[in-house]
Amino acid sequence: MSYNPYMRRRNFATNNPQGADSGTYAGEAADFFVAPAILGADTLANNWATPLSGIQNKAVVSGASVASDVIQGAACDWTDGNSVTIDERVLTLTDLMVNEELCRGVILPTWQGMTGARDSMPWSNDSFRNFVIATVAAKVAQQVELAIWRGGVTTGQKGFLSNDGTFNAAADLAAGTLAGATTVDIGTGITNSNAISHFNSVYTKMAETTPAALTKPDIAFYVSPKTYALYCQQLAGLGSAVSGTTGQGINNQASAQSFLNVGFMGIPIHVTGGVFDDAIVMTQESNLYVGSNLQTDYTQARYIDAWQYDGSDNVKISMRFGLGTQSGSPVEAVVGAVWVS
Repeated sequence: MSYNPYMRRRNFATNNPQGADSGTYAGEAADFFVAPAILGADTLANNWATPLSGIQNKAVVSGASVASDVIQGAACDWTDGNSVTIDERVLTLTDLMVNEELCRGVILPTWQGMTGARDSMPWSNDSFRNFVIATVAAKVAQQVELAIWRGGVTTGQKGFLSNDGTFNAAADLAAGTLAGATTVDIGTGITNSNAISHFNSVYTKMAETTPAALTKPDIAFYVSPKTYALYCQQLAGLGSAVSGTTGQGINNQASAQSFLNVGFMGIPIHVTGGVFDDAIVMTQESNLYVGSNLQTDYTQARYIDAWQYDGSDNVKISMRFGLGTQSGSPVEAVVGAVWVS
């Protein structure tokens, strides 16, 4: 047998596919990918709640209430006024995970269109990998926002208003981390003809039960996009700016006016898809806490080239993280709901 100098020896892999383990990120290395999935949720991205990172399992959230008789007349002896009450509440994380499989043939054209990448670029280069993970993280952020307020339907994770994604009875609020908040009836539901009166019902209840909260700089309403839209509709149709006319709205602009940053009685309205329709929450931003295990060794993100293993055209994305919510002082919150009798 003669030697052919043009023939090259082929080296076949005997271990895992090349680069198979290069897409695993754990601990702080995973924060680059997991943090956008958590902190990208509207409530956290807009600083409408206090984020608590670095929690491994549980954290204590302390609140304090001070009675009006905290100041006493001067005396020689020590007299404990017993006017300060410390309320400690535990924020417990629920372990969550994301397992998603995406077809390279579907997502690659989008990546190429955004980056101008050529067909010759390898499938598993860092740019494509990061794009895939970021795409999944953006969708996860939307679900995290729901979990923050509504809880987990299958995981049992506690949200502010529920722990199972429903808000049909007092038991739902009792299962959430705003359990103990003052509730107020908003009738059969919010429409574009009664939205203002329902906002006023919640505002009035806060003035009656916790008037000091109205003076706090971070007091706010939290509502769904639907509730906000109905409120803006009513604003556009109210008033009689010109004698004998109705439905002209503020400044006689009707529906032609801008409704950016609309508030009620000088208090901002935070619009989030996490709050249920037909619900109005009023509390301080600093009274709401969202905890996670970011910046710990317990977060993980993994990019798996499944096509190297099973002959498919798929890649898999896995994320593991912990999430939890808690309120510092539920009595300083008012929740308007249709089920309040």
